[in-house]
Amino acid sequence: MIKKFVYILISFLIINQVSAFDIRQVNNAKVMSEASYAVNDTNLVDEENADNLLMNIDDLNSALKIKEKEIQKDNKDRKQRKKKGAEEIFSEYSNSVVFIGNRQKGKIDTIGSGFIINHNGLKIITNWHVIEGAEKLDVWLKPKKMVNEEFLIRNVDSYQGKLIKVNKKKDLAMMEVINLPIKIKPVIYGKFEKVRIGETLFAIGHPAGLLWSFNEGMVSQIRPEYRWKYRSSSHSANVIQIQVPINPGNSGGPLFNKKKELVGVNTFTADGENLNFAISVDDVIEFLNEKPKIKKKSKSKWLQKKDKGSTWIKKKEKKSTKGSIDLSNAKEVDVNKNGVIDAWLIDENNNGIYEKAYGDTDENGVIDVLVIDKDENKIYELTIIDNDENGNPDIAEYDENEDGSIDIIAYDYNQDGEWDKYERI
Repeated sequence: MIKKFVYILISFLIINQVSAFDIRQVNNAKVMSEASYAVNDTNLVDEENADNLLMNIDDLNSALKIKEKEIQKDNKDRKQRKKKGAEEIFSEYSNSVVFIGNRQKGKIDTIGSGFIINHNGLKIITNWHVIEGAEKLDVWLKPKKMVNEEFLIRNVDSYQGKLIKVNKKKDLAMMEVINLPIKIKPVIYGKFEKVRIGETLFAIGHPAGLLWSFNEGMVSQIRPEYRWKYRSSSHSANVIQIQVPINPGNSGGPLFNKKKELVGVNTFTADGENLNFAISVDDVIEFLNEKPKIKKKSKSKWLQKKDKGSTWIKKKEKKSTKGSIDLSNAKEVDVNKNGVIDAWLIDENNNGIYEKAYGDTDENGVIDVLVIDKDENKIYELTIIDNDENGNPDIAEYDENEDGSIDIIAYDYNQDGEWDKYERI
């Protein structure tokens, strides 16, 4: 539905721009009025986010070229890289693993591990039980010269962690630390569905306070929706049963595959030999994208009956909230000619060329498509799509040579604002 809408909208705009760009002549698409309200809060239409996405157009092709070079290099040096695989994981990601001290009553009560991700800036993921009951969270980065636990706590400066969010059921937590070095490399996400029984995985953490230990082991089993308990809490998540040696202190640390992708968070052990478990990367991504639950009202704030106006989106006085874009100067368009406004055209510099167009493909009051004409040559080269309508773009389609066909598709699987994969069509 979204792609069909985008193609219709873009064709409307392109055909119209070839002439005098009078939207009223675009296949009889009806311009209802100038908008006088802001669409609901969503990052997709956030002005700053839109500008950042616009800047990313140039990055799409350059990133694709980098990926192609990496593939070529891997093919040339495949045998050598196989031998160095485990070493490379530790070399590239040990600095991304942190040591966490849960301080209560002025003393370090428990310790654990964590790792750095990119989620609207650098953040730290760990287990809920690592930070439970903390009065203060101390975070240490890997020192240049290895030291023991006692020396690290007593003599090495720590960062102060700020708890951002938790999901007790999944036993996950996210922290923020101010002024982390930007050179730290955040982990890259793998997929739970691609983890295979028998494959070798790798863990970095601090078992029994033995700082930045690196271990490997085999996947014993995949256990979806697994349930486990601690003394005073019960939990449920998709987990990977592993023979990777983990002990108290490993909790919250990363579990990597041979491709150097994060596949899990080392979390707990069970009675018996080599019965160790890691929460899946899919649960981590789901945790990152969780939205605060809002109580539903009997009547929507944003929608009204069609027979009460030309649009289903309730109009507001000229007022814009953070997270919204002001559409007061936009042109409203009924692309589907059904009496419902489903597109808004923006001419920011008033030169007669609409360089941005927002679309509500399913006409539910949520913008889920943005098309951009960066160089204002009357060809929309970038399409940004929010399939799940959660305010975070997950696909970008780029017409590199502006011939009307998609050349590159970018995917943001975890919807953190960083494109995870590029494909040339």
